Amino acid sequence: MKNSIQKPYPIFNWMSISFIFGFFSCLVGAAEPIEKFPSQPLRMLVGSVPGASSDTYARVIAEPLGKILGQNIVIENRSGASGIIATSALIQLPADGYNLQLIYTPHTLSPYLFKKLPYDPIKDVVGVSMVVTSPLVLVVSANSSVKTYQDLLELGKGRQLNYGSAGIGSGGHLSGEMMRIETGMKITHIPYRGASPAATAVAAGDVDFAFVAQITAKELTTASKLRILGVTSKSRSPALPNTPTMQELGLKDFEFLNWFGIIASAKTPPEIIRKIQRGIAEVLKQPEMRTRLTADGSEVIGNTPEQFTQFLIADAKKWGPLVGQMGLKGD
Repeated sequence: MKNSIQKPYPIFNWMSISFIFGFFSCLVGAAEPIEKFPSQPLRMLVGSVPGASSDTYARVIAEPLGKILGQNIVIENRSGASGIIATSALIQLPADGYNLQLIYTPHTLSPYLFKKLPYDPIKDVVGVSMVVTSPLVLVVSANSSVKTYQDLLELGKGRQLNYGSAGIGSGGHLSGEMMRIETGMKITHIPYRGASPAATAVAAGDVDFAFVAQITAKELTTASKLRILGVTSKSRSPALPNTPTMQELGLKDFEFLNWFGIIASAKTPPEIIRKIQRGIAEVLKQPEMRTRLTADGSEVIGNTPEQFTQFLIADAKKWGPLVGQMGLKGD
């Protein structure tokens, strides 16, 4: 897992990948029989940098899913704007099942944060399956004088703190604002292009703290560069049995779980969506896969396209009033 900001891929590689997928799409056409699908590699867009939790989950799922479907699945990182760049790219691609995206929590918040969203996050996409839900962890630099959550509160009494996140509307952003509301602390949000750069910024002392997925913080924690103070789930994470929940630390209403799932363009044939979903379900039933995914405290989901689509609708409705209450603003 990489923990520093990645350099953009060379233009040649992007053009080559786009040409290859475009060429094969023209050959296959929209009317490909379901029994022949897939007859070429698939593409899975990810709205984060390599090493972020969403990127990690996409890569963990892509390889075994590709084996089940009989074709490779190529990961394309289109980071920035809390996944908007990636989803904007997805809806411009053919709705033929060969183009997918792994999305996460900010997807359903986007309409409330960005005035000129180039797509409808519900009507323009269709859910394939939710993969996992995962709590976040509150982290500070291992070199910081902050050893406990109470130390962080005391530090905040002396000066205004800042915190990093994977971007506007990300789980880390929402968690930071939830903490601000419950504690009354004066804190400033610093958005990054992904959770990995945010975690690295904490380790370097560029920001005071962050809420990131454990899978993102793992390497820096193991290397003694980050210190975990709390976990955002309602109960303690099996992966971090000695780490208190935010509720145990005194924030009685604090609970947050990131979710990660796979979508396709809305006009993708339903039978193709179901075929991909059956492949995902098969992957998630594998004992070694479940062990790998739950090692960081995540819960494996693997629901149906209908269930995931209904979840997206309900989640979007839920965040409307909450975004207003938090006073969140995008661009």
